[in-house]
Amino acid sequence: MVRLPEALKSSSHPLIRQARRLGRQPRRRREAGLFLVEGPTALAETLAAGVQPVWVLVASARVEQQPCQGLIATLLDREVPVQPVQQALLERTAPTSHGPGLLAACRLPAEADAPHAVLEGRTPGVVVVCWKVQDPGNLGTLIRSSLAFGAAGLVAAEGADPWSPKAVRSSAGAIHRLPVARATDAETLLEQLIAGGETLIAALPRGGAAPSALSWKGRPRLLLGAEAAGLPEELVAAATAVSIPMRAECESLSVAVAGSILLHHAH
Repeated sequence: MVRLPEALKSSSHPLIRQARRLGRQPRRRREAGLFLVEGPTALAETLAAGVQPVWVLVASARVEQQPCQGLIATLLDREVPVQPVQQALLERTAPTSHGPGLLAACRLPAEADAPHAVLEGRTPGVVVVCWKVQDPGNLGTLIRSSLAFGAAGLVAAEGADPWSPKAVRSSAGAIHRLPVARATDAETLLEQLIAGGETLIAALPRGGAAPSALSWKGRPRLLLGAEAAGLPEELVAAATAVSIPMRAECESLSVAVAGSILLHHAH
């Protein structure tokens, strides 16, 4: 194996500082044009999707352990810089406390903040619109379900960043394979959705049609609101409402569960 550089021990090293910034705010990720992938499993999914990391940090204690050792060999074959880091330092740097010993930086898609690229695509299938969904875990799960059930893409209207570490982790690699974009101006997106001419289907806890009663052909927009605030009245008024039949004792489902069930019906 090619000899790796000496393990980093200083929190002031540029790679450590950049990794911390990438794990924090969407603005930092946009400035660098990068996002983080955390852990050997997520990195293996990244490589399987044909995505080339820009750099990889690995805990020095895991360099000769599997699965890191095999991943390092693959990365070096692809000429990806691999930098060992003292384990305690990497744990302090990683977004997840007691992280899995590996961090990779990948390039943000060129149209990460261009929802029109997803909305105007030509691939048949549902386009999921997550309206101000704040939980990155829910958002990542919806990205994963969207890929699994043949959706054409997903747009996050404000709310959580699809390229935050938790959303990326929850997507289980789907973030690399599904067209995804973030709309930073929800009000402009609202106007575009209403004027766009495509079928709008608004998920509501009660009072909508059963999923099996609707046509899911073409490129309908499946509108999913945050659990507390829901969807804007203007969007609901312009849409066909859909509700998942369930027992009266259950007030509602999480947005990730409800969205996944509806995507399965649409598939």
